[in-house]
Amino acid sequence: MRVLGKVLVAVVLLPAAVMGGAVLFGSTPVEPVAWKPAPMPSLTSGPYAYNNLLQDAQVFGTYNLLQPESIAPGADGLLYTGMNTGEIVRFDPSKLQVPESPQTTPFDLIANTKGRPLGLVFHPEGYLVVADAIKGLLKVSLQGEVTVLSTESEGVPFKFVDDVAVSADGRYAYFSDASSKFDLNSYVLDIVEHGPNGRLLQYDFLTGETKTLLGGLQFANGVTISKAGDYVLVNETGEYRIVRYWLQGEKAGTSEVFVDGLPGFPDNIRTDADGNYWLAVPSLRDPLLDSLADKPAVRKAMAKLLNYVQFPIKPRAMALAINPQGTVIANLQAEKAGAYYYYLTQVTPFDGKLYFGSVHINGVATISNPLGLSPNE
Repeated sequence: MRVLGKVLVAVVLLPAAVMGGAVLFGSTPVEPVAWKPAPMPSLTSGPYAYNNLLQDAQVFGTYNLLQPESIAPGADGLLYTGMNTGEIVRFDPSKLQVPESPQTTPFDLIANTKGRPLGLVFHPEGYLVVADAIKGLLKVSLQGEVTVLSTESEGVPFKFVDDVAVSADGRYAYFSDASSKFDLNSYVLDIVEHGPNGRLLQYDFLTGETKTLLGGLQFANGVTISKAGDYVLVNETGEYRIVRYWLQGEKAGTSEVFVDGLPGFPDNIRTDADGNYWLAVPSLRDPLLDSLADKPAVRKAMAKLLNYVQFPIKPRAMALAINPQGTVIANLQAEKAGAYYYYLTQVTPFDGKLYFGSVHINGVATISNPLGLSPNE
């Protein structure tokens, strides 16, 4: 028993002492801001009610598609994605097989950015525009040439370029810098701080100029353009909301909340051929974190402990379709999509199906599109 007692002291008291010391004497760059979250919506009824519509999703590429956050359909009928190795690859969705093996999801290597490619889309001229968390905004040709387009705006360097959309005429790229303070490896600290560190930016392909359209965002994330091209949507992950920035009309240059009070942390967002928006929600809100929104001192202590304890997130497979009026028209969920797939970071509608990417899970998942095949697909 004396030996057991010593073990208990080592297992329980020592870690507690270490964490207590971290709180008392440790340092952190986090300067938490007090804020008030929108009320948590119901998960038992209404537009976000629990369901298991994703549980039968098929998962492919678990051996060789490594954490593919974003998926872009090409004019050639192939799908393009970036991996945690820095590689950008393409694969043929018609050749995906179940059950899979290391040989059943063959892909072609396009390029390696030597960074971490996240959001990616095609430019009308046929090359990829890539939001690379480390390297900045990139142009990647299908022949493998990588060109850096932008690394700063108005003298402020990018810290964490996250997602991108390109206008139909190819003149502008709209993209997000999730945080000007915290990088990819410390993004959780940005969520805990809840500072106004995110930006929505515009890159002009004609002049090479980058400018900030909207600053003060809380973890600026997914970006997409409306079907008409009159506004841009950008997700504020830490605020659980989607913001609309007007490009045209009487409201041009102004912004407003498009959807508020989401049930989780919104990630990438994509516009489908009908003008609806597909939103990936990789994890649900945590009641503890919300309860600490007005307690910055407690969150600062929490930030010091993040080297010792895990951030309280609740991964879930969740995909939402939202119409141009901001109404949820499809709600797809599961504890895990398919056998194990969760933490969805993008929903890509293509050829009558939905393809899901994840920044933390290997492979891509797919199901039939519940909204059907758009006439323009």
